[in-house]
Amino acid sequence: MKSIFRQYQLGESLAAGPHSVVGCLPTMADVRAYEEKETRVWSALEGGYPRFVEHSYVRELKEFYLKAAALEVKATALMRGDRDVATLNDFLGGRTGSLEVEPGLFLVWPERASDAKAFTKYIQHTGCGLSSREAEDLLLFHGLGRSIFKESYYVGDADAFVREELARLTEAEIENVWPCASGMNAFYTAFRAIQAVQTTRGRGRWLQLGWLYVDSGCILQKYLGADETLEICHEVGNTEAVLEAIANCGEELAAVVVECPSNPLIKSCDLTVIAAAVRAQGGILLVDPTIASIYAVDVLKDADVLATSLTKYAGHGADVLAGALVLNADSDYADALRPELKGRQLKPYWRDLLRLAHSMKNAPRKVALMQKNSKKLLAFLKAHPAVERVHASPSSAYRAISKTERGVAPLISIVLKGSMEQFYDTVTVMKGPSFGAVGTILCPFMYLAHYDLVTTETGRAQLCAAGIDPDLIRIAVGTEPYAELEAAFARALPSH
Repeated sequence: MKSIFRQYQLGESLAAGPHSVVGCLPTMADVRAYEEKETRVWSALEGGYPRFVEHSYVRELKEFYLKAAALEVKATALMRGDRDVATLNDFLGGRTGSLEVEPGLFLVWPERASDAKAFTKYIQHTGCGLSSREAEDLLLFHGLGRSIFKESYYVGDADAFVREELARLTEAEIENVWPCASGMNAFYTAFRAIQAVQTTRGRGRWLQLGWLYVDSGCILQKYLGADETLEICHEVGNTEAVLEAIANCGEELAAVVVECPSNPLIKSCDLTVIAAAVRAQGGILLVDPTIASIYAVDVLKDADVLATSLTKYAGHGADVLAGALVLNADSDYADALRPELKGRQLKPYWRDLLRLAHSMKNAPRKVALMQKNSKKLLAFLKAHPAVERVHASPSSAYRAISKTERGVAPLISIVLKGSMEQFYDTVTVMKGPSFGAVGTILCPFMYLAHYDLVTTETGRAQLCAAGIDPDLIRIAVGTEPYAELEAAFARALPSH
C-alpha cells in the first residue's frame, strides 16, 4: 500500500475512481503550467474540480451528441433545465445555440467565437454543468461505456436523508432546505433570488465583506443589473468599519454577502451585530459558512439565507459535487425569498445524492478528527521559526458561531519567512485546490484562484492592500494520524 505522506504524481487523484474532485499539482512549476493551460499538465489530470476541469466523461458525451447532430462548434457545454439555458442566452445577448439532446438536457454553445470565454466562465461561475456520474450513465445508455464504477451508496431515500441532515445541522425546517448540484450553484441561486426580491423594491446596492471565493466574487461583479452596484469592505473583522459601510448604503441596500469564516484568511465577523444592522436597513444577509462547515459553525440564526458547498466536509471523500441552500424561516424576507429559491436551483443528480448521503453518515466523526488535528497543527505552526504569519479561525467572533467550545476550523493559512516554492515542492501531502477532505490538501491559494493578480505588480499590490500575501499557502487539514501529519510538515519546513 502506498504511504499517505508521499510525493503524489502530477494529476494523481485524491479519491479512488473516476469521480475525484482533486487532482495533484505537485510543484509550483506545475501550478503555473496549469494556470497557463499547458498540455503537459492538463493531459495528466486524472481528476480535478469539475467546474474548472471538464470531466473526460462529459467531453466524450459532448462529442457523441455533436457527431450525432452533425454540429461543428468548439466551445460547448451540457446543461440541465431550459431556465438556465435561457438565462445564459440572455447573458450573451441572445447569441447562443442549443439542442435538447435528452429530455431536459441541452447541448449549448456560443454562436460567436468572441463569446467563448464569457460562455465558459458562465458555466464555471454558476455551477450548472453536467455531473460526471450522469455523464457516466448516459455513456452506458448509448453504448459508449463498459460499466458503472462500483462504489458505496446510501441505502434508502437519499434526498430525504440529506435534507433531514441539513435541517438538523442548521436547525432549519426541512421545507426550507434545498440540496443543489454544487456549492456555487447554491450561491448563484441565492444571488438571483435576492436580486429578484430587492430589485422590485428599488434596492440595488450590494456589499461584499472580505475576500470572497473567486466564483462568488465573479458572480457579484459580472451578473448585477445596470442599476445595481457592488461595494467591498475588506475589513471583515473590524465591526465598526463594516457597520459604517452598511450605513453608507442607505435605503438602497440590497444585500450584504459574507463568507464566515472567510477564504483564505479564515476571519470571522460579528454576525449578530452585522445582521441586526442589515435587518434594520432593509437589506438581506447572505452567509456562506463553507470554510468551517455547517458541522462546525451555526450561522443561520443570523443569516437570511445560507449557501454552502457540500463537496467539502459532507462529501469528505473528495468524490462528489454538491451544495445546499437554507432559508431562515424567521427572516423578514422568508415569504418573498421562498418561491424564488424553490425550484430555481439545479438539483443534484440522483446518484450523486446517493453518494453524498453515504458520505454524510460519517461526516460528523470525520470533521471532529479534522478539527482535532487542526488545533494541534495550528500550535505547531505558530511556534515554528520558519513561519512568519498564521491565519486561523480562533477569535471571539468565531467562538460566537462555533458549535463546540474552543473549536478550530480545519483550515489554516500560512506565510513563510523563506521560499514558499521550496516548501510547496517538498512537502509530502496532496497538493491542489479544494478542502474538507479526509486527506490533507496544500494549496497555493492565490496562484490557483487569482493567477492574474499574483503575476503582475499591480495585482500583487491589490492583494496586499486587501491584507493577503500573494504567496500565502492554505492548508486543509485531514484526518490522518497526527504525529505523521506533523512530521510531514516538519520535514519540509526549514529548521532555522
